[in-house]
Amino acid sequence: MSIEKLELVSIAGALPQLNAAITACLRSKVFHIENAAKLLGSTEDSGGGAGLINPYADPLHALLELDLRKIQLDPDAEPLPEEFTPEQILDEAKRISDRLKTVRDELENARRQIADYESAAIHLKHLQPSELDLGELTKCKHILYRFGRMPEENLQKLDFYTDAGFIFQAYHTAHEYVWGFYFAAQERIMSADAIMKGLLFERYELPPDLTGTPEQALKDIQIRLTERKADLERLEKAEDGIIEAEADQLGRMYRFAKYESEIWKLRSQCIRTQDKFSLMGYVPVSEKENFKKFIDKVPDISVTYEAPWADSRVQPPVRLKNGWFSKPFSMFVEMYGLPNYNGYNPTSFVAITYTLLFGIMFGDLGQGLVLALIGWFLDKKKNFSLGGIMTRIGVSSAVFGTLYGSVFGFEEALDPLWEKTGIPFLPLKAMENTNVFIYGAIGIGAAIILISILINIVMRLKHREYDEAVFGNNGIAGLAFFSSALLLIVGLVTGKQIIPQGAAFAVLGGTLLLMFFREPLGHWMARKHYEMPPIGEFIACNLCECIEFLIGYTSNTISFVRVGGFVFSHAGLMGVVMTLAENIGKDHKSVITVIIGNLFVMCLEGLIVGIQVLRLEFYEIFSRCYDGDGKPFTPVTVTFDDYSETRQSEQTAHA
Repeated sequence: MSIEKLELVSIAGALPQLNAAITACLRSKVFHIENAAKLLGSTEDSGGGAGLINPYADPLHALLELDLRKIQLDPDAEPLPEEFTPEQILDEAKRISDRLKTVRDELENARRQIADYESAAIHLKHLQPSELDLGELTKCKHILYRFGRMPEENLQKLDFYTDAGFIFQAYHTAHEYVWGFYFAAQERIMSADAIMKGLLFERYELPPDLTGTPEQALKDIQIRLTERKADLERLEKAEDGIIEAEADQLGRMYRFAKYESEIWKLRSQCIRTQDKFSLMGYVPVSEKENFKKFIDKVPDISVTYEAPWADSRVQPPVRLKNGWFSKPFSMFVEMYGLPNYNGYNPTSFVAITYTLLFGIMFGDLGQGLVLALIGWFLDKKKNFSLGGIMTRIGVSSAVFGTLYGSVFGFEEALDPLWEKTGIPFLPLKAMENTNVFIYGAIGIGAAIILISILINIVMRLKHREYDEAVFGNNGIAGLAFFSSALLLIVGLVTGKQIIPQGAAFAVLGGTLLLMFFREPLGHWMARKHYEMPPIGEFIACNLCECIEFLIGYTSNTISFVRVGGFVFSHAGLMGVVMTLAENIGKDHKSVITVIIGNLFVMCLEGLIVGIQVLRLEFYEIFSRCYDGDGKPFTPVTVTFDDYSETRQSEQTAHA
């Protein structure tokens, strides 16, 4: 398909109307802002200096510190008509913060105590066999203690520290750890801590007010834990009550502050003088009327529309325009990089080749239909971006599985059907037609490479890059070289001479020379001056590049052998599954084996095939005809569902 056509919009007017103009652009949700100074090459103040201070930054930050996640806001809501000054928002935020402070301080304390009690309860279980009075430990004035655990294997190492002035008492051993106390005099406690740290002793703090035996202390802690959890629930309800009471005011202030803050961020992309402003950006032609509904309501401004400038310092953004079938595959194109505005949208080519190659490599009627159903569910019910791709490649797998006669690994399931059709070469069994799949995979790869070269030629000629379009390895010279080499090889393999060998070798030599001298020839064709480097450097560089071209043609073509290889791999894996099922018997265990085997192959091989096809797309196809140096079309907008202080429009504005 194509790339969405854009128009460059220039908005100018009196400075007091700047915020209204930006607001209209935000509300339209179809305006991609650009830095006006970069577009015009202006030296005027673009608003990015130190003098531009966002007055709503601090109020917005103050609101976000209140934690607004419990407030339900409509992400598509329009800004409120009423206005709040930054001072009003700060004052209101402080008032609400003061109401929440006491409750939140108590909440934090309750959560901390609950965590301490839960930790203490876990560790006291390791002391339950002991009759040690924990209360007596806290009464010691001259002896200090530490409680914790260390690896059981280090227990014997304590024999080396009998004269170190501390004692370790073990109480419980489990999971290769030993729990216990060590005791030392005040003047020896630091050296004891150092020794025990070296023995990997992990210290745990027990609540200081514990009394009685570990069993009694554990019961006491469980009572306290229940009480504090009840307090926590009460405090959370109190916090929710305050938020609920202030929700309307908080929501109104947050929406207004977020919108105004975004407007002030976008002001930095404008050219401003003492009394005038200039705002520029791009709008899709298909949504121009929608944009005009908003911008035409702003009085006292002038708005002009024109085609994107071909010689602009800023490249126009890109929004891909794809059909129903190819649209899900745009995610693969975006992963590699978008085309530039005057470039080529490869999504349809990717959709066709990816679907075709995946179906060939993963051909099975049953597994393909299951994959398609899973993809449909993920796409329609879960809005999962990969679901649409899974649906399409699943159908392709089912089609090729039908040609192979394979249904969930049962290779003979469709044989009676094909016998009735009378087509002699179907079903196409992988293990019985190895040469067909190997040569077919190479043939498909060669055809795809030829198409990629043709696309590159057209795009290079369009951009007047004659050195690459005519004389490059992916240009006309490369096309002639690769085609002649293919015809020559096919003739040698089949024994039928398609073109005279002398003519083929002449074309190969001639085109190789053209590729060797592509730079000076390209400059000559474009009527540009060519600065000739030293002759030795010229020969060495171009000779190495020509050798690289030859290796590239060979490796790229052979790389498609994996397409046929995965056909054999899939058939082999399913053959193993069927052999296991036959060895188990013909009871329910055999059925379970077949089901588990199919699931395993679908998950493992399906993932591997998907990655391998994507590798072919990126390295064997895109590398020949696609640059991916464009930037995305990102309309400025404001949403209220992320509770953050930065938005994507700010990132776009500074791109």
